[in-house]
Amino acid sequence: MNNPNFTYKQLFNQMVKDLYLIRHGEAEEATSGLKDVERQLTAKGLQDASKVGMYLKQKEFHPDIMLHSIAQRTTETMYRINEQLGVKKDHIEASEDIYEASARIMLRVISEIPAEMRSAIIICHNPAITYISEYITGSEVGYVQAAGMVHIQIPFSSWSEVSEKNCDFIEYISPDDIQ
Repeated sequence: MNNPNFTYKQLFNQMVKDLYLIRHGEAEEATSGLKDVERQLTAKGLQDASKVGMYLKQKEFHPDIMLHSIAQRTTETMYRINEQLGVKKDHIEASEDIYEASARIMLRVISEIPAEMRSAIIICHNPAITYISEYITGSEVGYVQAAGMVHIQIPFSSWSEVSEKNCDFIEYISPDDIQ
């Protein structure tokens, strides 16, 4: 801190982490013979996922890591978003834990993100997005529609410090909000 040009705001900005929790795009209805994990995105789901990627690119959001559940619909959503963001393959991870996750499991997934990662996207499912968002921010988020995003800021240098009501809800963005 001997540098007189170094401010506390700069220090805070080095500590703050950004997390986007994104619900997969609209998926085809469950039918007999089709496992839930195999459901694919509809044409609207593909379009909305692309819109999400364009929105994040316009905001100049560059995630250090992208996690997604093993479900086909979250994988397709990840690919559409990543067409815009260009996250390297070795920074993208499919996680079985995220599929059908509880708030407790989502908290563990978040806390295991390496500390050097300043920003993350997790593409997953409802109600997990709602539950974990409300738990860590203390804000009422409500129903997250398909391809909806919850932006959360984490005011710590380590993801492992995330806990009940200690993060900041920034905004909820639905695909309908994106022009």
